[in-house]
Amino acid sequence: MQNCSAIVLAGGRASRLGGANKALLEIGGVRLVDRVLAAIRPLVDQILMVGHLLGDLKLPGVEIVPDRQPGGSALLGIYSGMLAARNPVSLVVACDMPFLSTPLLQRIATLSEGYDITVPRVGAHLEALHAAYRRDCLPVMEEALQAGRHKIIDFYPRVRVQEVAEMELRALDPELRSFFNINTPTDLQRARQLASSEMLSGA
Repeated sequence: MQNCSAIVLAGGRASRLGGANKALLEIGGVRLVDRVLAAIRPLVDQILMVGHLLGDLKLPGVEIVPDRQPGGSALLGIYSGMLAARNPVSLVVACDMPFLSTPLLQRIATLSEGYDITVPRVGAHLEALHAAYRRDCLPVMEEALQAGRHKIIDFYPRVRVQEVAEMELRALDPELRSFFNINTPTDLQRARQLASSEMLSGA
């Protein structure tokens, strides 16, 4: 898609995984970072990766944006990426989401017209790290950061937000695997089991 960037956040501390570099973990024989890039690459004309987990990785076609504050908040990571984005809309995802759905991300990008944020709602939760953000959010994000408010959804009431209902999400991702992320060794084990099942079923 033209006029759309992608921001991949890779700045977490991964403390519950013993400080492991999530981007390099293998799921189904493929590095997490490569799984994420494969899902978003068909949709955008610019990919930005923000964070310190990237190290000396060579990722063709990917622009590396250093952490302004290593180990800082996800909101700061989104803000840093959006400052470097050349398009009006950015799809934001985390580097620890091994089962991203390209059709679902495309739907979110398509729905973003006329809104500052287009964000999925799963149950009671807004999936702020699987959403589309418009550059118009930058001033409000900056104010929140300067005030020390680092929870992403805290600034949502000040911008135009469109929620994508769970029913619509399930139409493209029936099991909502897009929102599975890896924080613990148990999550990692589960992701590898799911990937093995997908390979066996030919999914």
